[in-house]
Amino acid sequence: MASRYFDLWQSGRRRAADRDAYIRAIYAEIDFNTFDMSRFLDATISLERLAVIFEEKEGFIPHITDARHTEVYRSRIGELHAVASDGAGLSDLVGELVRFYGELEKVTQQIEGLMKPSFAHISTKGKVATIGTIYRSCEVCERIGTALLREMELRYAHLRLSRNNKGAHMLRATGAGTTEDLENRLKKLSSDLDRVNKSVH
Repeated sequence: MASRYFDLWQSGRRRAADRDAYIRAIYAEIDFNTFDMSRFLDATISLERLAVIFEEKEGFIPHITDARHTEVYRSRIGELHAVASDGAGLSDLVGELVRFYGELEKVTQQIEGLMKPSFAHISTKGKVATIGTIYRSCEVCERIGTALLREMELRYAHLRLSRNNKGAHMLRATGAGTTEDLENRLKKLSSDLDRVNKSVH
C-alpha cells in the first residue's frame, strides 16, 4: 500500500513538473512574440510618410520581417488545458491564448500579401490601407500578449515568471535583452520541456 501511494505521489510530481515546464515554455514564446511586436511597432514608418514614398518610388514594396515563434504552441496544442488546469478562468485564458496565436498567423498572412503581384498594382491609398491593417493587427497582438503574460504571472506566482523584456522602448533605453537573448531563453525552455517529457514517458 505504501509503495502504491509513493508511486502515485511520484507520478503526480512528474505531471506537475511537466505542466510547469510547459507553462514556462509557452510563457517564453508569448514573451518573445509580444516583444517582437513591440519592437516592430516602435520602428514603424508613419502611414503619411509611406504614402509619400509610394508616390515617389514606383513599385516600392515595404520589407517587413516576420520573426514569430509558434513551435511550443503548435507542437503541444492538445495540452493547452494545462495552462489553466486549476479550472479557474480556464476558457478565458485558453481562449486568449488561441486568439493571440491566431493574430500572429493573421499578421503572417497580411505580410505575405505584400509579395503578391496584385499589391504592386493597387492605388497608393490602397497600399497605405494595407500597411495600416498590418500595424493594427500587430497592436492587437501586442495588447493580447501583454495581458496574457500579466495573467500568467499572477496565476502562476510560484513559478516566478517574468518578462525577459518589457518592450522596444526599454530595449533602446537600457541596451539589454537582445533578440538573441530571447531566442536563447526560448530554446533553453523548450529543451527543458522536451527533457521533462522524455522522463515522464
